[in-house]
Amino acid sequence: MRKSSFCLKTDTLTITPSNTEDLWESDWIIAFRKGEKEQLGTATFAGVKRLGTVPLYVELLPEYRNRGLGTEIIRMLVNWAFLHKNIFEVVSQAEHENDKGVNALQKAGFVYRGSEGEVETYSIIKGKTAWTGVYVIVGILNGMLLGIVLNSLWLGFAIGIAASLCIGAVMDNNALKYRESVTGKSERNIKHIKK
Repeated sequence: MRKSSFCLKTDTLTITPSNTEDLWESDWIIAFRKGEKEQLGTATFAGVKRLGTVPLYVELLPEYRNRGLGTEIIRMLVNWAFLHKNIFEVVSQAEHENDKGVNALQKAGFVYRGSEGEVETYSIIKGKTAWTGVYVIVGILNGMLLGIVLNSLWLGFAIGIAASLCIGAVMDNNALKYRESVTGKSERNIKHIKK
């Protein structure tokens, strides 16, 4: 495969893996898209991975720090990681004194999870799927068609909505079970404990 097929791009940046054979362990090269072509820094997902969780490390060269690039880079890499079905959480660490690094993580949506000495751990969790909403829209359309066939728009509409809610609830439940099987974390138990 071509290296460019894995390149992440925005209007200002490109992030390209140095080894397309092992995207999760290779360094990703961060550079400006136009003008300055030199390397700004690197990022990697290398490190200890747990079920459904990957680490993320971003290191910018000193001359490119404090320019507001960190948050954009982190978001790009998290979005790429969350495109993968089995990834539900991205974890990153920053030293307590690194205010800019901590701010970049927090602006990208990461939440503080704890610390060991001077190193703080942050993570971001992939949003849950919401199939019910999609199926309600499909149900409305199918219900209207069914209503025309049955010569009762309201009856068709009611049948379409009821069927779509049932299908959506089943799909959401299946997605939750899959997420729990991959991560080993039960959201039902977590909610129960919080009450």
